[in-house]
Amino acid sequence: MFSLCGCQAKKYKVDYLGRKGMYSNAKDRYRAGTQVTLYVEHIATDTDYSFYLDGEGLRFTYDERKGFVISFTMPEHDVTLECYMRNSMERLD
Repeated sequence: MFSLCGCQAKKYKVDYLGRKGMYSNAKDRYRAGTQVTLYVEHIATDTDYSFYLDGEGLRFTYDERKGFVISFTMPEHDVTLECYMRNSMERLD
């Protein structure tokens, strides 16, 4: 008899574009519907950060102990998580 618990549900891949190491709690694959929460602990004070999931901007929060907190619900397909960093102390001529 087969269980209906969904334990064998397909997992989908997160492509971190070579930056998986910058995220704490990051896994390669998640089941659709899973609430994914990642942390960016090492934050440069002179840098602006933005995060995108499949090209759509992600809102994030800040935790004093864990750094940036990025959360999203895993969709039913592979995704790409991008982090853009811009030095905010750079001179704009």
